[in-house]
Amino acid sequence: MNYIMNLLRGSFPWISVLDFGIFLSGFLVVIFVLAFYVYRDSSLRGGKSLLWAICTIFFGGILPFLFYMIVRSSYTKEELEEEKLNKELMQLQRKYYELMVSKKIQKCPICGEEVSADYMYCPKCFTQLKKYCDECKKIVDKDAKICPYCGHIFGEK
Repeated sequence: MNYIMNLLRGSFPWISVLDFGIFLSGFLVVIFVLAFYVYRDSSLRGGKSLLWAICTIFFGGILPFLFYMIVRSSYTKEELEEEKLNKELMQLQRKYYELMVSKKIQKCPICGEEVSADYMYCPKCFTQLKKYCDECKKIVDKDAKICPYCGHIFGEK
């Protein structure tokens, strides 16, 4: 300890043992605060948190902290899991809509029940979904004003 104090007094003649003790304890507090932050952040991001904390303490705090901030993952484990669930949801929605298109499934505008595209009435709420054209007898949408097959205008007498 005397050797270190003699070296420091060569550059800083005004320094005392108390000053050096305060500086050293402050430096150690900063190192441990940085190590604690690195430990908590790394555990949130799924890294090797204990290893990062030990390296931060062992190598003096500031440089390992800066290195950690550069190489850490930009997403937490929760954000990565949420992103994965969103992708799965999008895939399920895409498959559902592909199924609806391939089987020509529609939803009833009143109750939301899935019905086949050629149903005239909803089997759940009995809502009329389609109607017959008076001229060509083909099935058309119930709100159609003109038949797309023969050109018959509905509502005209």
